[in-house]
Parts: sequence; C-alpha cells; structure tokens
Amino acid sequence: MKFKKMVSIVLVALLFLSLTAGCGNGEPADEGIVIGMANLALGDYFTGMRNAVVNAGEDRGWTVHATNADGDDAQLVDHVENFIAQGVDGIIISGAWFNDIPAALDAAEAANIPVVLVDRMFDSQNFTAWVGPDNEFMGHQIGEYIVSQLPEGGTAVIIRGGPPENTIGLNRTAGVTRALTDAGNFTIEVSPDFAGWSTDGGKTAMENMLARFPHIDVVFTENDSMAFGAQSAAEDAGRSDEMFFTGIDGANPAILAILEGGNFKATGHNDANVIGAEGVAVMARILAGESFERITVMYSPIITIDNAENFRNAGIWE
Repeated sequence: MKFKKMVSIVLVALLFLSLTAGCGNGEPADEGIVIGMANLALGDYFTGMRNAVVNAGEDRGWTVHATNADGDDAQLVDHVENFIAQGVDGIIISGAWFNDIPAALDAAEAANIPVVLVDRMFDSQNFTAWVGPDNEFMGHQIGEYIVSQLPEGGTAVIIRGGPPENTIGLNRTAGVTRALTDAGNFTIEVSPDFAGWSTDGGKTAMENMLARFPHIDVVFTENDSMAFGAQSAAEDAGRSDEMFFTGIDGANPAILAILEGGNFKATGHNDANVIGAEGVAVMARILAGESFERITVMYSPIITIDNAENFRNAGIWE
C-alpha cells in the first residue's frame, strides 16, 4: 500500500510539472512558435516597427525572423513566399509604401498561415488582420491645428513622401487639405517632387518651394523626418521666422522640438512601438484560436506644446 501510495504521489507530481511547464517556471506557454516579419524597408519609424514586433514576439517565447526588402516590391513578395515555404506559424508584414501583394496573400491563405498587416493596409482584402492608425484623421487634426494658428489663412506648403499610390501619405495629405479647404482662406501649394520620407528629401523639396514662393506661412510634411529637412532649408534661406512646421509620426526628436518652443509646432502620434506590439498581440489571439478584431485602429492624437510633455520618449524607435 505504501508503494502504491508513493507511485500515486509521483504521478501526480509529474502531471503537475507537465501542466505547469512553460508557465510556472517563467517560460511562455506559446514557446516554439515561429513568425516571419517581412519589411519593405527599414529606417527610423519602420526600423522601430520591426524591432517592436521582434521584441514583443520574443517576449512571448516566439522565434521571429525579420527581413528587409530595401524598398524592392518584388523582394518583399519573395520574402513572404519564402516564409510560406518554410511553414511559419504566422506572418506579419510592414509594407510601408507598397500597395498590393494579392498572390502572396492568397498563397498564405491557401497554406492556412495567418497574415497580420501593421501600419500599411494593402488594397487586397485577403489578410487576416490589420493594426494601424487612421492616417486621414491624423492629417485632419494637423489641418485643424493649422487653421487655429492662422485664423486669417495664408499659404500652406505640403511636402509628400511618395510614391503616388502610397495611401498612407495620400490619406494624411487628404486630411490636412480637407481642413484647410473647409477654412476657405488658405492657398495650398503641393510640392511636385516626392521627398522619399527622408530628411534630405524634405530639404531638397523645400528648397524648391522656397524658390517658387516668396512667402510661406506653414509647412505640412507627411512625416517628421521630411519636416526637419524642410525646417533646415528654411533656416539656410534665412526664412525660419516666416513660417512654422508640422509633421506626423510623433518621433521623439519632433516631440523635443515642440517642447523647445521653436517653429516645429505639431505632429501626429503614430507610435511604431505600440502598433508593432499590438500586431503581435493580435497574432497571438489568432494562433490561440481566440476572438480578435480584424481591423484595429490605434489611437492617434495630435501632439502640440499643450500635451507634448505627456509623450516625451514615446516616439523613441530603436
């Protein structure tokens, strides 16, 4: 009887250990999951997105393989198809300005591999879930802010990131344009050159606009990096006091610039860290067979001197 009792105790202990393995010892319960993270391009915001996904996935015990297509559409598709061939458990795509990859998404669906898009939603509706901001809403907030600062109107310059089909930029500019048009007293001048979402590109585009227009009241750029470039061009031309600058993304340098009280006045909160982490959380619910929101719009408030202190360090993307 003592022997049987001892065997029972051992069996119960082993059962308890098997049930608690991966939980009670601090190891994640979903250890062993492999995720592919396909990135069209990296740099600033998109590097932060990649890192947020990798870090959040690894915190769950996942293995996350991240790629970089260096802005090459075909290479991004190849990376997605390679993930499918490898039989990963899920794919997260940060498509930046890329528009559509229906064939790759169809292949993922055929292989029963869920796809979560972060930040950029493709034209194709064949994806499992999307997490990102309402870009037109962010742009409209910036536009309303500009109207509040220039009640008598003025000349507004808009610098776009490109390329022409990039819905992120299109929607941001559409939001700003709608607010300024509704005000009825703004002249809107859109740079004919795309600035490539970079500081250097923003500077070059702004130099051209400064040469064309003798007076500019405000500049809106579709991201913060281009705003810094435009700001630099105005400073070089000795016209900094003539205008103020606005952007979107809420990068920490932009927040600090707003707090300094200079002519960088507003940005939109579009936190890569938050979006990336939420993308992983949605993927985790999908893989666990739990209910999930197919479309998750992240909260994206405008950041001005009135609330910038609350967002200090929020836009650090490492």
